[in-house]
Amino acid sequence: MAVSMQDVKKLREMTGAGMLDCKKALEEAQGDLEKAKEILRKKGLAKAEKKASRETKEGVIHAQLSEDRKKGVLIELNCETDFVARNDEFKALAQKVARHILALEENTDREGSGEEITGQNFYEDETKTLGDLIKEAVAKIGENIRLSRFCRYDTQGYLHSYIHGGGRIGVLVDFSADELSDEVLRLVQDVAMQIAAMRPEFVSVESIPEGVLQKEREILREQTKAEGKPEHIIDRIVEGKLKKFYQEKVLLEQAFIKDDKKSVGQVIKDSGLGVVINRFCRFELGGI
Repeated sequence: MAVSMQDVKKLREMTGAGMLDCKKALEEAQGDLEKAKEILRKKGLAKAEKKASRETKEGVIHAQLSEDRKKGVLIELNCETDFVARNDEFKALAQKVARHILALEENTDREGSGEEITGQNFYEDETKTLGDLIKEAVAKIGENIRLSRFCRYDTQGYLHSYIHGGGRIGVLVDFSADELSDEVLRLVQDVAMQIAAMRPEFVSVESIPEGVLQKEREILREQTKAEGKPEHIIDRIVEGKLKKFYQEKVLLEQAFIKDDKKSVGQVIKDSGLGVVINRFCRFELGGI
């Protein structure tokens, strides 16, 4: 089938592969971008994975926790320029939006796009919606403003947040501990910094969905076959490559940024603080 040059360029941005390779992959995938991306990965042509939805807009990642650390929110609020992103009124709007999400029970343990919640009545003034609040700020500040996404956690354990780079990266961590001490918070802060810096996708190997593992094994098997390895050792090679996948994508398997001779899991265990990382949410400005 014929594929559009726009889709070819989009696939190139997502994978870093050559234009011709992208065109062939799209033709083979009948125009399906995700299938085409997988085809390129299997052939070993993809050099870098980037999200097609990556945005270049400015804005801020903002976090808000309840006093007891049982509820927490992470949001991405976008604007047009860095000047506005550093504006006090824009930062105040981010706080109001986060507090609104924290205040409404219908947002319990919920995450999604901002469009899903801008129709909610604003928690401080039910005569207007959250969307109205943002429109008022647009009129006052003079730039387009958009709530891109949000994540709210409600936990039986505790929550911790970390903002890096003046609001360009934010992390929300749900954890359990024997007690909430300064030592525990220092350790969880290190874990949050790890998440911000190293972009893990899963907490533990056990938390990886089976479908994800099956697809990764399939891709690694195809790559290994393409390398000309004998059939009888392919499975062993694939399992070896999976360990590298774990070390890159799984938080507890990553080398600790403050001591790369230890994994994050080993550092947590050696602390003796009884800390368990349950889940995390990481936002980076631009939809990453």
